[in-house]
Amino acid sequence: MYFIDGERIFINPENSCATMDEQLLNCLDQLLKINSGKKVFKINFFVDAESKSDYLKIQKEIKSQVKSKVHNDILLSVIAQPPLTRKIIAEVSFYDSRLWDASFLLNDNNGAVLFKNGDCQVLIGNVQSNTNDNCKINSEKAFSDLSEIFQKTEFHVGSIVRQWNYLEDILGYDGPEQRYQEFNNARTIFYSDAFENNGYPAATGIGMNEGGVLIEFVAVQSEYCSSSAINNPEQIAAHTYSDEVLVGEGCVLKTTPKFERARYLELHGKKMVFISGTASIVGENTVGVGDPEEQTEVTINNIKQLYSEQILEKLSDEKINPRYGHARVYVKNRKDFSVVKRTFKKHYGNLPVVYIIADICREDLLVEIEGKVILE
Repeated sequence: MYFIDGERIFINPENSCATMDEQLLNCLDQLLKINSGKKVFKINFFVDAESKSDYLKIQKEIKSQVKSKVHNDILLSVIAQPPLTRKIIAEVSFYDSRLWDASFLLNDNNGAVLFKNGDCQVLIGNVQSNTNDNCKINSEKAFSDLSEIFQKTEFHVGSIVRQWNYLEDILGYDGPEQRYQEFNNARTIFYSDAFENNGYPAATGIGMNEGGVLIEFVAVQSEYCSSSAINNPEQIAAHTYSDEVLVGEGCVLKTTPKFERARYLELHGKKMVFISGTASIVGENTVGVGDPEEQTEVTINNIKQLYSEQILEKLSDEKINPRYGHARVYVKNRKDFSVVKRTFKKHYGNLPVVYIIADICREDLLVEIEGKVILE
């Protein structure tokens, strides 16, 4: 990852027709041949799982093969979002072990890595709760586990700068309670007033086919760290949405999604912008209903607003050149893949990107895009 002097790469299986197990082994074989001079600390696997039992089987096999072929000290997330062109794709994160000391806290599906460089501490990790079919229960358990990690490492909740929230059946209901709304309520309670002085983290809230609730996070503590929220002037901040766009009429509690459209981070002289999961929303309303090409265009316009010249001028007195670093593109319907990919490439060319199938947090949204912008 950029801010710990590392990088993030996507590894695609070389044979798209091979079995899931064969594609997994091929990804790991490719990883072992990479000699970047940097060290792997986290791997996300995007997989096609057809049922809960299938998901648990895949998750177990991935853990076993990574332990056997790579090493024990690896953060793993198995995300049930089918890749568009493969059965599995690996997203691998590296750090520079010459500059950062790393200590691992691993416990089943939960874990974190604490990086230290002088006075600076960076905490990167994930928690998962997949023991219940109820999203509220899984969300509360995941945030409880996250709280334990922060207590053990003496990190403050308000130090989170980036968060990913993956929810099984994000658009579904538990009785009268809408599942994404249940998660938002649990997040609001967990955050409490931790972010009232400097804005919320950048975040993605996205669906997955199986896996309960899975949360990934990046947190930073340093007196030399600068971090601030970035707003899109063409969008209403998600945490100030009106009740009209919050779904779930039967929900007892309806809190807003607590995240910023983007977040600026400066650490050890490195400057970047975390781009939250971004969709075709202007103001607080969906634009381009039923039209994947228009939604992709509006989404990309929203992203470009977050590192526009006007925004960059507020971040630094120096001349800054933005460079989009990598992206994930979530596509709701497989049939829209070609038009979404064509539209994305028109703007970003051959940027490193992974395309995956996932439900977006609104029924009428067809695409969501996230990433990072490096400022040089």
